[in-house]
Amino acid sequence: MPLPIIPGVVRAAVIGQTASGGPWVNVWHLRHTPVDPSPTTAQIDAMHALFVRMYSGTAFSTGAPWFNACPTALVVSRIDYTILDGTALGYTRPFVASGAGGAAASPAEVAAVMTLRTNIRGRRYRGRVYLPQPASGSTIIGNDGKLSATILTAVPTQAQGLQTALQAIQWQIVVASYGKSLVKDPNDKYDKIEVTWSPFATDVSTFTMDGVLDVVRNRKS
Repeated sequence: MPLPIIPGVVRAAVIGQTASGGPWVNVWHLRHTPVDPSPTTAQIDAMHALFVRMYSGTAFSTGAPWFNACPTALVVSRIDYTILDGTALGYTRPFVASGAGGAAASPAEVAAVMTLRTNIRGRRYRGRVYLPQPASGSTIIGNDGKLSATILTAVPTQAQGLQTALQAIQWQIVVASYGKSLVKDPNDKYDKIEVTWSPFATDVSTFTMDGVLDVVRNRKS
């Protein structure tokens, strides 16, 4: 489906390769405030300089970037930014980094799930990011097969620190809600109908993770 129009919001697609060479992509949404229908490339550049630290670079406070938990063969190559104003062309910034969690890699399809929570209840107000494969070392994945407590604290702390730093330059990580869903047909209890809604974005208030690793089928290799 085509991308929505949400004033002030930029779609950020972080693109890289797993340790076995397969592609991975994480999609985030960020809004410039006060709302500007079309943020400038200079404003995106300023945001980019902070946003990359979610994956690699300097820690925010006691946080840690996700790549600290990833195998050394896992890499990222660029971030594709798209202003959701309905007319803007894509804007790509190179971002070259690799994992720093050791050579041993978990399977390519394994992902850690970060949940993006807002102050409003409901599925349209909650997002997920399937972070790329972690390394398989014992300090990262324990004997129970779950992410270590250290990572489960440090990575959300990094995301929260990023959010605070972005707010200082008038950016905010948001949950963008757009698409379609199936609801019960009021005229036929055995049928469902497809509904859509006007796209919107909601500020993220907290970031959480649990230790259970998930599987992204299209990352299998």
